[in-house]
Amino acid sequence: MLKAVFLRNYLLSLLVFNLMACSSMQTVDVASAMRYPPANVSVGSLVKVTTLNEWEFKFRVTEMDAAGLVGKYGFIPFEDMAALKVETGRSGDGSTAMVIWGILGVAALIALIDNADTVAICSGTPCIRP
Repeated sequence: MLKAVFLRNYLLSLLVFNLMACSSMQTVDVASAMRYPPANVSVGSLVKVTTLNEWEFKFRVTEMDAAGLVGKYGFIPFEDMAALKVETGRSGDGSTAMVIWGILGVAALIALIDNADTVAICSGTPCIRP
């Protein structure tokens, strides 16, 4: 019973670590954003803006133009930004599915090792089980 609880907790921790790694905040160069709209920021992106007077805002972009970003806090011009970070997630390249299959494979391997004492290989002779 204790092994089943350990295995469940181990798999749950692997899942939590996987979900934490799915996205992160990536820094955007504000100086270049004032000249060219940043390519990795678009409507719907989650951004974290730190202004020159050190206020921090975290919001989803609802509108965007060459001068700045619009969200639930209103319009924030690029020239008033000290730092801009945008959340980037994994692309749909199948890496999440590979991680899930990897976790399931490790779980199957652990279950096989855990139950190894009940496995008997009998080739042509009667099996003697303990």
